[in-house]
Amino acid sequence: MNKYFEQNLKLVDYIDGMMIVDRDCIIRYYYTAYPEVGDLREQDVIGKSLFQVYPALTRDESYIYRSLTTGESFINYEQEYTSYQGVTVRGSCTALPIKEQGNVTGVIDMVLYKDIWRKENRLSFDLNLLNILSKDTVKSQETLDDIITQDPRMTIIKERILSTSDIAAPVLVYGKTGTGKELVVNAIHRSSSRRNKPLIKQNCAAIPSTLLESILFGTVRGSFTGAQDSQGLFELANGGTLFLDEINSMELDAQAKLLRVLEEGCIRRLGDNRSREINVKIIAAMNESPEECVKQRKIREDIYYRLCVLRYDIPPLCERRGDIPLLMEHFRTEYNQSLHRNVISYSDEVFNIFERYPWPGNVRELKNAIEAAFYSSFGTTILAGGIPAYILDSLHWQRCDDGTVSKMPLAEMVGRYESAVIEKAYHQNQKSLTKTALALQISKQSLAYKLKKYQIS
Repeated sequence: MNKYFEQNLKLVDYIDGMMIVDRDCIIRYYYTAYPEVGDLREQDVIGKSLFQVYPALTRDESYIYRSLTTGESFINYEQEYTSYQGVTVRGSCTALPIKEQGNVTGVIDMVLYKDIWRKENRLSFDLNLLNILSKDTVKSQETLDDIITQDPRMTIIKERILSTSDIAAPVLVYGKTGTGKELVVNAIHRSSSRRNKPLIKQNCAAIPSTLLESILFGTVRGSFTGAQDSQGLFELANGGTLFLDEINSMELDAQAKLLRVLEEGCIRRLGDNRSREINVKIIAAMNESPEECVKQRKIREDIYYRLCVLRYDIPPLCERRGDIPLLMEHFRTEYNQSLHRNVISYSDEVFNIFERYPWPGNVRELKNAIEAAFYSSFGTTILAGGIPAYILDSLHWQRCDDGTVSKMPLAEMVGRYESAVIEKAYHQNQKSLTKTALALQISKQSLAYKLKKYQIS
């Protein structure tokens, strides 16, 4: 991958840093124009896992990992990185998968740091880089079948997507964070005749408003210091789909220019005196009530009505609890494959906890909880002890033998039960670590830790 690293440093004039990870998320190349910002240098990170260098970063939160596993490009998203040294930096990033013979072999991540003083006027990524590196990486592979549901409202959404996918009208998707807005967007694109054209995604809250216009519409040489002739996202998405996430974070002036594009079907690059026709299906998303955003002047009323030609409201997970068992099975299969595990089932207690928990983080939180349980469990069944502690601590109930409800926190009840089971098995197996670990289907290291934790001798 050295050729990609060297070529991109020459191609991109306006980035502050670049990192390349391989298919195992190991950092192979690292460059920063400001090593003092993150207090990291090449020799500190090369050969280490992305999640070792940035331990607070989860797989679901990492766009690099998502690009690696899905093959998609993520353009100008906002990411916060906290290194193992405790230093946090924020930046607008672009993650591009590296493909060889159709297979993703790594990811290039470029960053423009926020809140720093620059020695020179760096304004934006050179978006023409996308044409050079990833002509097919902006295509989503997720379809309607990837929307796992038996909820009537979600079923209606899937049916409407199928029947309206080729309508050129704009689409508005509303849903709380983690409900699966992006999954719906991918399904809309893949269900349409535009499926073989680009799907470009832009989080409107992830970049400074001063850069948004040039990123969306492109620039011409001389329009500002250092500006080059460059395509914007509309031109890059021509013939395909442009997804504008958190559009309520877009400045009202930029919304007015977007409205003109929706009405006229053409764009004008920053500093240009001529218009260019474009054929792009626009999908916008909000994680706040659209009506409230209009009242609070976060979204223009005229553009709201224009975007609402097709609207999909995704219900939160707490309102479609019938989907929880389906999603649990879906993620169990997914993590068995990605983590090379053989988890067969969840315990009844886990099902009980998951069905009662309110899931404020929606489907994304459920997925994270199951991933955490996979890392904490070593047998073929996911047990309550593997569930993140904050979930257990939030449910301060547990049924007693007489049917009453105990005020003892569930985590403490689970701990007492686990301690009793381990102590019984340990003595039944003549205090043999090997035999007891085998009987409980956990590792010897985990058993030794729990024996010490519960002071079992």
